[in-house]
Amino acid sequence: MRIAKSSRNVAAALSISLLGPALGLAQAAPGSIEVGVGGGRFFGGSLPQGSTNFQEELRADDDILKGVWVGAQLTREWSVEVAVRRTQTRLVFAGEGVFPTEPEVVGFDFATIEAASLYSFRLGNLLPYVGVGLGVANLDPNAPNPAIRDSNRFAVSVAGGARFYAARWLGVRVDARGRATNLEGGHWFRNVDVLGGVFLSFGS
Repeated sequence: MRIAKSSRNVAAALSISLLGPALGLAQAAPGSIEVGVGGGRFFGGSLPQGSTNFQEELRADDDILKGVWVGAQLTREWSVEVAVRRTQTRLVFAGEGVFPTEPEVVGFDFATIEAASLYSFRLGNLLPYVGVGLGVANLDPNAPNPAIRDSNRFAVSVAGGARFYAARWLGVRVDARGRATNLEGGHWFRNVDVLGGVFLSFGS
């Protein structure tokens, strides 16, 4: 009996050792499609004087971020995705000092749609990645003045994060993205997104 039990334990250990790498290879297989949704935090930056129709330098306040993405795995390492993100926040005066007062100027909607190329490092079911993206950012101050309107501007981003597969078709993801959006007068609006979410994987 003791020998039979030991044999079963050895067989189970061998099965795990043999199947483990195979299961890891099954995650994010080339040809698979990933669809995800998540939420996180938008960390706003400054809108320099002269970059908008406002006369003062303004700052976009930090606020809640929401996003969705669709990706395609091209090879074991490389994937591409299209991501849409949106934040409803406010523009405030860029205060100075240790405890600055920052009165609200107007509400501010900031949305992006980007195409990104990602390179993944495989660590079993965990896939850390880095990448770069290009896209369009929509800056929409909710101002009553008709001269202050929304505008679509070119944006570039760098990304880093990780995907963890709980199953071949289901996982969670954490993504941090630094972005620079081109403004009028050669200025740039810089912000950081931190997004966490869940995704489904279909296909190969």
